[in-house]
Amino acid sequence: MLFHLKRCFAFSIIVPLLLTGADAHAGNGSSVKLRTVVIDAGHGGHDPGTISPDKKIKESTINLDIALTLGKKIDEAFPDVKVLYTRKKDVFIPLAQRADIANRNNADLFISIHVNSVPKKTGVRGVETFVMGTDKSASNMEVCKRENSVILLEKDYSTTYQGFDPSNAESYIFFNLMQNASFEQSIEMASLVQKQLKKGPITVDRGIKQAPILVLWKTTMPAVLVEVGFLSNPSDRKILASKSERNRIADNIFKAFSAFKNGYDEEIAFVEEPETDIPDGKVFRIQIMASSKNLGEGSPQFKGLKNVEKQRINGLYKYTVGSYSSQEKAAAALKTVKEKFPEAFIVYR
Repeated sequence: MLFHLKRCFAFSIIVPLLLTGADAHAGNGSSVKLRTVVIDAGHGGHDPGTISPDKKIKESTINLDIALTLGKKIDEAFPDVKVLYTRKKDVFIPLAQRADIANRNNADLFISIHVNSVPKKTGVRGVETFVMGTDKSASNMEVCKRENSVILLEKDYSTTYQGFDPSNAESYIFFNLMQNASFEQSIEMASLVQKQLKKGPITVDRGIKQAPILVLWKTTMPAVLVEVGFLSNPSDRKILASKSERNRIADNIFKAFSAFKNGYDEEIAFVEEPETDIPDGKVFRIQIMASSKNLGEGSPQFKGLKNVEKQRINGLYKYTVGSYSSQEKAAAALKTVKEKFPEAFIVYR
């Protein structure tokens, strides 16, 4: 089940009203619905992305075709879902603007479509999906530098991205160890995408990876960047050049979206307990972030918040603050916490 709700129910009930991007109401039988998805066709305009050795195939063209096909499939299957695109034609859109489109429209999911390439390594092929993270292994950093280098085509990029230089390894200190409240959901979506994509037409599964990719870092909802194959590989290139095969790829991503939405839309019961009758010592707390890293007491990642508690769940450390006997008191405190952690939400433990 998505988000591990069944396994977490014993110790944590997420309050639907406070989930980022969710349009829901607290109460028995209330639900969270995935209502808006933003599909990002990577590159475009004067930024063609990677190009085939014969110069005939541009990544930007492939990305756009798959993005539009995916969006059409979602439109047809889920009329209740608003499908938005960062671009619908061959134009250049800055990375920050792509994320802003999703944030401004309170999107519930962000899917970025890309094509991979490895110069002088024609044997490398396959599909992989990235989520925002800090794994800076050599292979991941090559993807990061390539995807982040798009900002060099933007005007005044140094100001927009606070001095970030995609070619300078030291600039990646810019990304801290913190994972936001959408990290687990991003992993869930990435897992579903890989599960479907490896069924073909490109069957080599390169897995789920974490990397400091700017367009993912800037989004405030579950977000994935999908590399659907390698233009530098003859086998992958032949598949990516085919309209029918690109349709298969879009269909696989659509199946992943469908599974993600079904899990996202499951009803989450919330039972309000009287303020004076909290059973078994359970209380409301505010989760500020989840991280794969075990952050020590007083970590600068806590931005000055005191008495941060951590709990390891499914391989992630979840960090919470406060202890409240009612939802109302937690909600009042949440307003202040959100000034430092905009994606903070209430849990019941």
